[in-house]
Amino acid sequence: MSILLLLFAPGIFAIYWLIRLQICLSRIRYLVDTYGMDRKKLQKLKCKEVKALRVSIDQLRHANDAFGLENLVRPYRA
Repeated sequence: MSILLLLFAPGIFAIYWLIRLQICLSRIRYLVDTYGMDRKKLQKLKCKEVKALRVSIDQLRHANDAFGLENLVRPYRA
């Protein structure tokens, strides 16, 4: 039983990281499509930074702060 676990562990680990990568790329794709941000500028960020950017944008949208939203998004535009 433990040998099977050792055989499948790298595969399970790879699947986990592929799913995390797809989630991060999905966040970047959303920001590019919705706000016209530059994909290359966003790809330089770590996944946690992209997530924090998306949360900040959502908070500003919820507060209807157009100027704050523009100031946050401007450095990442093409």
